[in-house]
Amino acid sequence: MSTSSEYFSLRRSAGVYARGRTICSISGAGRESLLAYLVARPTEFAQPGTVVDSLVLDEEGRAADFVLAIMDEDRALLVSDCGNTAGDELRAAALALGVDDVTVEVLTGWGAVAVEGPRAWEVVRDLPADDIASLLLNEWQSVEIPGASVALLARTGTTAEYGYLVVADLPPEALAETLRPSLEGVGGAFVGSEALLRARIEVNHPVAPEQFDGITTLEAGAGWAAGLGRPDSFRGADHAVPPQRRLVAVRSTRPLGRGESVDAGGLPVGLIHLGAADIDGQTSYALALIDAPFDVPGLDLTVGGHTVRTVSRPAVQPVSWTEPIG
Repeated sequence: MSTSSEYFSLRRSAGVYARGRTICSISGAGRESLLAYLVARPTEFAQPGTVVDSLVLDEEGRAADFVLAIMDEDRALLVSDCGNTAGDELRAAALALGVDDVTVEVLTGWGAVAVEGPRAWEVVRDLPADDIASLLLNEWQSVEIPGASVALLARTGTTAEYGYLVVADLPPEALAETLRPSLEGVGGAFVGSEALLRARIEVNHPVAPEQFDGITTLEAGAGWAAGLGRPDSFRGADHAVPPQRRLVAVRSTRPLGRGESVDAGGLPVGLIHLGAADIDGQTSYALALIDAPFDVPGLDLTVGGHTVRTVSRPAVQPVSWTEPIG
């Protein structure tokens, strides 16, 4: 299937993909302190039965990972997108923090599979015992999956469409296969990284690590996921400084490659930072790192002598915003 077809599955029906390189269990009385230190977004008041999507920063305040923290009564599960927040890293952080009463276990053999799109709820609606509409954003419920002894369904997403995540003690390939019949029933598809990247950067969801290569979280426009405004201390918090340049979405009628100069009136004002796949050979879409005061939507700039237009995000109108569940 083409990248365009996969992309339209995400935007018009449903797309399924494996999420997370590692899944860890964090238990013990010190788990809340460890999570509050590592997870940039606040977890202090996150109740059991909820989830928190967040960046994880290193000591210098750079984006090191993007994670989903799944809060339970006696433990938290941490789904790491980059694999940098795994067992040894978590144990080292606990040691540096002086937290003794915490147990970290890498859940080998576990998997996480995401379902996103305006019809994603139809793909997973038979998993929970209750009506799928009763599962609210950033909540999770235990579900039954054939062959799994532990499974849960969380409502969360990365594309601004309806989104769900299935986590279980099964490999992601096996989890995906359990969803295949219902996915095909809505005309959906399994999607790859290029379609997913395009859909994510259209709506300003952080793409780690590519989006943060050589720039700060504030330059990347990801302050919301990096704990911006958090009053307490956490790892990397002291390195946030007001940016003099920012990532801005741009559209063009020609392909845009990383490192190409972005000009205003013949003068360089930035560079193409992260390009996305063309969809059906139509307009190209990318993130450009542009100096102030040109880092705003609605400007006509040039790349290689061709006009590009800076645009606000979301750069699409998600179908899920107007079509209700059920």
